[in-house]
Parts: sequence; C-alpha cells; structure tokens
Amino acid sequence: MRRHHPTSGRTLRGGAWLVTAALLLASCGSATAVALSANGVPSLSLDAPLTAVACASDGVCASVGASGGANAPTTTGQIRNHRGTWSALRTPSAPVATIDASACATTTCYFAGTQSTGDLVWSLDTTTGRVTSDKGPSAGVVLTALSCVSDVACVALDRDARTRTRWSVTHDGGQTWSAPRTLAWTAGAELALSCVSLVSCVVAATSSTHVVTLRATSDGGQTWRDLGAPSTWTSLRSLVCDPDCVALVTTAQGSSVALESASPSTSSTSTTSSLPATTWSLTPLDFVGTALSCADTHTCLVAGHRATLDAALAQWHDGTLRSVALTYVPTPLTNVACRANVCVAIGVTTLVSLRP
Repeated sequence: MRRHHPTSGRTLRGGAWLVTAALLLASCGSATAVALSANGVPSLSLDAPLTAVACASDGVCASVGASGGANAPTTTGQIRNHRGTWSALRTPSAPVATIDASACATTTCYFAGTQSTGDLVWSLDTTTGRVTSDKGPSAGVVLTALSCVSDVACVALDRDARTRTRWSVTHDGGQTWSAPRTLAWTAGAELALSCVSLVSCVVAATSSTHVVTLRATSDGGQTWRDLGAPSTWTSLRSLVCDPDCVALVTTAQGSSVALESASPSTSSTSTTSSLPATTWSLTPLDFVGTALSCADTHTCLVAGHRATLDAALAQWHDGTLRSVALTYVPTPLTNVACRANVCVAIGVTTLVSLRP
C-alpha cells in the first residue's frame, strides 16, 4: 500500500554525507534531465542489520533492524532529521526478533515483525525520537504487512500459530486491535498491503508456486473483489495504491514497475462479480528490484541489485526510468521509503538518501 531529537549514540553530519541530486532543469521552455547520484552512509551498528525503513510526512525518516539472536537480543535503529543528520535511536530489546514491515503517518512511524513472544510492534514518535514497544493483534506470531492512514489508525496482516493470514485494525496506535479476520485466500503467500482508509485496502499475495493474486476491499476485509493480476506476473513485492496502483512485479523477463492503467468498478464487493478488466503498463528494470516506494502518484524509487550483486537504485517517473549513480554502497539495497520531500533506501549496513 503519508519530528525529532537525537536520543543516543554518534551523530553523522548530513552536510558531509547527504546525497547530491537534481531532478529536472528547465531550459528554453523544455525540461533537461540531469544525472542523479547518491552517497551511502554507514550504519551506526554492526551488531544488527538494517531491515525496515519508513518516512513520515513531516520529512523525518527512520530505519531499524534486529539480530534475530536469542542469547544477545540486539536491535538497532537510526533516525534522519530535516537537515539530513542521522542519529542513533534507542530501541527496545527483542529476543529472536526480525523486523520487516513498516509504515508512517504524519509524526508517527510503526515497525513490525516477530519476536519470541509473538508479533513485534514498535511505534516511533518522530518529534521526540522515542521508540515504544506496543501490542500486536491477539495470538499473532509474525506481523508481515502494515499500512497506516493516520498516526493512530493502521491495518495489519499477521500470521498465527497455524500460519493463517489475519486482518486486524487499530484505532489507538497499537494499544488495542480488532478481532483478527482470517484471509484464507492468502494462505502461505508473500504479502503486500496498501490502504487509503481502514476499510479500503488492496492486498497482493504471491503464492509458493509464483501465482500473484490481487484483491481489494472497501468494507474492512469482509468481502474482496479480484483486480485481475496478469498471469505473466510471478511475484509482487511492493504495492502503492492511491487510488490507482503502482507495483514492483517480476515476470519471466525480470523486474518491472507496473502501473494500473484503468481502475475496476468499485460498485460491487463480490469476488465473483463481473468487473471491467484492469490493464497494466510495465516499465522494465535493468536490475533485480527488491522494493518500491512512491513520493506521489507519478514518482517512485526502486531499490535492488544487479546480477553482480552491486547495489542498484532508479527513479521511476510516469513510466520513465532514471538510474541513480551510487557511491559508498557496498551491498545490495533491500528496502526503500519515500515521502514528497525525501526518499531513503537501505542495505544491511548502509543508508542512502535522495530527494525524489
């Protein structure tokens, strides 16, 4: 499926590291594209990899991760303020943890995954830099996807001990969650989620046999309508819908950015109703895409790696791709988050900032 004080640790001055980037320069009434480039910033911790990243609409971004170990439950986090300065976050201890899902609103970001006690949910107040450990949905084991529509209202997809995918909603910033609703059609699938409200969302499910199912709900997950994912898609890794969708997909030819060209009717909520065909236009990538995030409906950033495992980053704008030249980025980029005034991509030990 849009503020901050340093809390602890060393600080990296953004002037030395912050990305230099230009988008378009106007000349004689026409736009002339210039090169995009970005410098990597090393993580402040080598004990845990960075795995999740998110940016709030106030322009503050944060990245977190966990070592996954039981004997030394190490977690890490960093936050970027409006001046481009990265500082350490004081993160909760979490044994046997992994963190992969994230979402932000105006001044609150959420990070989620799993830990020894079940679902892991953290909230970050971007005005103070404080990270709080919150509750997850009842009896959840791992939270796999998250989409927030305000600082306190979010939709979560998690799995229980029987590996069933469940839909839950919070109205109070993770203090309480609605009774989970099982989504049988997503069983065992890799998931992507994008919501414009607590009742209106799109979910993508990639099965273990590489079949992509794309469905939408307008009644809080009670009923779903099929959006007709093309049979040529073998995976869908990132999804942004507002209201038309942009997705990072894989076909036999490789990774592509997929743009929804025509939205299906929302007059019916039945999964078996006849719907107008949804058409998609593809913009092929020349690298393996791992994550996509959009600054607006026209501009997105795609992170990934090349066949040589060198990091790769590209800006997508209305079907046109522009490669970002990277310096000091030693490993593949695994995740990315964007807002109107900043994007941040991460590798396991590196952060890259770019103005979209």
